Amino acid sequence: MKSIFTGSIHNKNSRKQADLTLVVLASQSVKAVIDTCPDGSYDILVPDDDVFKAQEQLKQYAKENKGFQKPAPHASTRIFFSPAALALAFFIAAIHYIITTRGLHKQAILDFGSSSYYLSQGQSFRAVTALFLHSDTDHLLGNMAGILVLAGPLLRVTGYGQGLLLLLAAGTAGNLISESFGQDLRLSIGASTAVMAAAGLLGARRMTIGAQSGHSVFPKFKGLAPFAAAATLTAMFSHGENTDVSAHLFGFLAGTGIGLCYYPLSGPLSGPVMGRISFGIVLGILCMAFIQGVFTFLPG
Repeated sequence: MKSIFTGSIHNKNSRKQADLTLVVLASQSVKAVIDTCPDGSYDILVPDDDVFKAQEQLKQYAKENKGFQKPAPHASTRIFFSPAALALAFFIAAIHYIITTRGLHKQAILDFGSSSYYLSQGQSFRAVTALFLHSDTDHLLGNMAGILVLAGPLLRVTGYGQGLLLLLAAGTAGNLISESFGQDLRLSIGASTAVMAAAGLLGARRMTIGAQSGHSVFPKFKGLAPFAAAATLTAMFSHGENTDVSAHLFGFLAGTGIGLCYYPLSGPLSGPVMGRISFGIVLGILCMAFIQGVFTFLPG
């Protein structure tokens, strides 16, 4: 189930809006469940298949009743935690640990890092595999933090399968676009391209979905917050001998572009079934990229 409303029992206006939300959902036969926390915050949850219907009905009610305006949501730390993001962070950490302890680190970067020259030779798998390699521990920890801070909320609001597929697509696109501007042997690696893509996707979602809930033009400018956060995070954490700042920029732009195309059409693409399908596609792409890389360097 997904949250469509977050509030606090300590906020009188929030309680009134929650009551109205429940009434609107009940009138449309949408099942809703209230999930409360010890700190007094709560979420109104609806089944994944009814998220789009619930959002549309609430928007319609808001248009017909100008007095119904969703308040600024009560800040909930749970929106920043995603088991999928945590698993992804540990996954890239495991890759770094394995190749480092086995003495394969430099060879892995050489064979699977992203380079405009190798990509031009048809080794397109590098645009994918480079996202999972890091130059050193500091580089790795910075990107793990970026995944938890930016990819976490993205996966919570988009769905783990859909979110991972969007991240992989935007991160790969960022590498491909960045490396298309030249033909050199310089290798770039790191998940920070995908982290920047997550920021772009969050900004695009805010611009296409979140801004529609306000009646003033000014809330739209809040969509710039993920952009500023992404730039700050990149300046703080994106460093290392093999990192590529241009890949970060194009990852961010790719995430924004893909998000602007995806989120207006995301209603029919949400739900657990599409999530599992999307996750399967992600696993398929990763396996194909790794296998292609292995076969590329097999002798003979």
